Amino acid sequence: MGVFDGFHLGHQAVVRAAVEDAHRKDLPCVLVTFDPHPLTVVDPARAPRLLLRLAERLRRVQAAGVDVALVLPFTARLAATTAEQFISEVLVDGLGARSVVVGANFRFGRGNSGDVAALRDAGEDADFTVHAVPLVEVDGEVCSSTRVRRCLDDHDLAGAASLVGSGARA
Repeated sequence: MGVFDGFHLGHQAVVRAAVEDAHRKDLPCVLVTFDPHPLTVVDPARAPRLLLRLAERLRRVQAAGVDVALVLPFTARLAATTAEQFISEVLVDGLGARSVVVGANFRFGRGNSGDVAALRDAGEDADFTVHAVPLVEVDGEVCSSTRVRRCLDDHDLAGAASLVGSGARA
């Protein structure tokens, strides 16, 4: 679950863990992503320049072994959804989730009120497991879409390439 803009090494680690978990449990790997970027709706002045268009993000996750990509339209209604409602309506009722894989810093729900701990608590009640993938660091700094953008703004193509790795060619 996530936006996956840039499909950098951190995103690749989350997807790899999800694919491995799904195979181990003999389940389909379903990636949940959002379009447009949530900040476009929640705080347009802070909305980032996108690194990849949706079609390219979907191509890369499919190449990484994801079986199905579910693109949730990020609307004002979805932005107003509480973390508890999202878990209940999307993960449990909508997808029948058995396992949820996210990055260790994943936030969701209205005002980013939900986190990995909330997912784990809900998973105990709804019978799904939660795996939080540790953040990936490159040269001592967390790999992020923001960092990729900063490298591109600084014309540091080698730095940007080191953050996206083989995902740039997936």
